[in-house]
Amino acid sequence: MSWGKVLQREFYNRDPITVAKELLGKVLVRETPEGVTAGVVVETEAYLAQGDPANHAFRGMTSRNKSMFGPPGHAYVYRIHQVCCLNVVTEPEGVPSAVLIRALMPIEGIEMMRERLGRFDSLPTTGPGKLCKAMAIDLSLDGWDLTLGEQLWVVEGNEPVEFAESDIAVTTRIGVTAAKDLPLRFFLKRQPFVNFVSHRGDRRR
Repeated sequence: MSWGKVLQREFYNRDPITVAKELLGKVLVRETPEGVTAGVVVETEAYLAQGDPANHAFRGMTSRNKSMFGPPGHAYVYRIHQVCCLNVVTEPEGVPSAVLIRALMPIEGIEMMRERLGRFDSLPTTGPGKLCKAMAIDLSLDGWDLTLGEQLWVVEGNEPVEFAESDIAVTTRIGVTAAKDLPLRFFLKRQPFVNFVSHRGDRRR
């Protein structure tokens, strides 16, 4: 199945706020020997290279966060609380910024996603941990080049979700203790796949 144009390096080679907003409506595709799963990105969070202590690279490079310093358009996958989270690396090589993909609207391989989660969940991709488990994204994909169009990639989508400027909400990020007042979480309103833990600080894009 053709999923549309694969996003290339130039898309990611920009500031993380711009990339976080423009990832909304794009399609994340994961291909494994078991089959293909895919979903429309409906919720993201930006992590800044400067002035953002919630960024994993705030204190410098480590073995865990080294992918953030790599070329734009690569995956940064990390583990927390026994689950993995998927980020896309942004800005030029050496600038450690990224966008966390928080939620998807499933469009392909939904039953496979549910089986991986071990339950019949009507909302299998709400939250970054469930998203990665449902899509079989683990630490083996840390540093993966998303522009290759294989295994894990992001596309424009042949039938993108239509939304207006007013359909994009902006809030503070979820689950961070540092820089928790920065409005760096973006999501599509009226989407059941968005994690509605807190909308404090909502405003339009």
